[in-house]
Amino acid sequence: MKRVLVCGLVPDVGGLEKIVVDFYNNINTDEFEFEFLLQGPEDVEFSEHFQKLCRNPIVVHRIPKLRPNIKHALKEWDKFFRNNAHRYDILWSNQNGLTHLEFLKLAKKYGIKKRIVHGHCATADKFYRFIHPINRLFVGKYATDFWACGVEAANHFYRGKEKNKALVVNNAIEVEQFLYNEEIREKLRKEYNIPENCLVVGQVSRLYEKQKNQSFCVKVFSELVKKEPNSRLVFIGRGDTTFLTNLAKEYNVKDKVIFTGLKSNVGEMLNLLDVFFFPSNFEGLPIVLVEAQANGLPVVTANHLPVARILENYDNSLSLKDEWKLWADKILSVRDGRILDRDYVYEEIRKHGYEIKSATRQLESLFNE
Repeated sequence: MKRVLVCGLVPDVGGLEKIVVDFYNNINTDEFEFEFLLQGPEDVEFSEHFQKLCRNPIVVHRIPKLRPNIKHALKEWDKFFRNNAHRYDILWSNQNGLTHLEFLKLAKKYGIKKRIVHGHCATADKFYRFIHPINRLFVGKYATDFWACGVEAANHFYRGKEKNKALVVNNAIEVEQFLYNEEIREKLRKEYNIPENCLVVGQVSRLYEKQKNQSFCVKVFSELVKKEPNSRLVFIGRGDTTFLTNLAKEYNVKDKVIFTGLKSNVGEMLNLLDVFFFPSNFEGLPIVLVEAQANGLPVVTANHLPVARILENYDNSLSLKDEWKLWADKILSVRDGRILDRDYVYEEIRKHGYEIKSATRQLESLFNE
């Protein structure tokens, strides 16, 4: 039995946290035991939702966030590793950027032999663009294994010897949960009061403007409704809706924009949509694009993002610099493009390496190396 300490997750469950949960739900618990190190107080909502997603029992340890009191936080982090490092065979640090190397440093200091850094993003915002390249110079001093969710993420996270050692570990999903279901579609459309024959465009993501660029969705949608008034824009995910609500009001589409909030049944929620629209500013290899394709949905995304094409109805031909009207026309052109052959979809997801059971066997093999 090997014990793995999982780091880098945040209280607000998003794509990264869901990826780790899916691996944990399919791991061989006779061989591996996961424990999770989370930053933040015990009263945050993360723990309850995380436990709801997990089918296996979980052990959660809490440490303070780095900010605002960095000195106190680092003291507590050091204390945790000093007291507990001997219990772990592996540190698995999942990161959207090399914002710090403290988990890896402490794991090395206190004797955890296998120290994995796993990159999940292919670019970064302004602050991380400054600190990330600096930490990239030193990550090889503290980590023993270098993973990434795709080639673009590997190029972003590593250089030199670390880049040569880097392995791609695909983000993967439980495909059966995402296959299209007409009955659920009709049920959800009634639940959200969506009119008959309505075009529903949307995405699954945190409401995080800096990365996810949801304001662009609203602006493009304001052009789309000029040609197709019977349409809705749906945001499936958690976050403050104030900014987007005000923007929708400014562009006269407030009555056509729906916020569902955080949902644990993402696979079912995707049945609500006709087109998956994902114009993020930056990503690694977005797992939601794999999930959307598992539902057969036509995907419209931006050409600067890592390519996640599995099915033929995936379109990344446009740039964020293109006019909103062009994006609206593109969405309208693929509105009837959902692929309904569930067996075909499943097999394509599996062949591309995104089926969770196969991907978990790869993960187990790498843990054992």
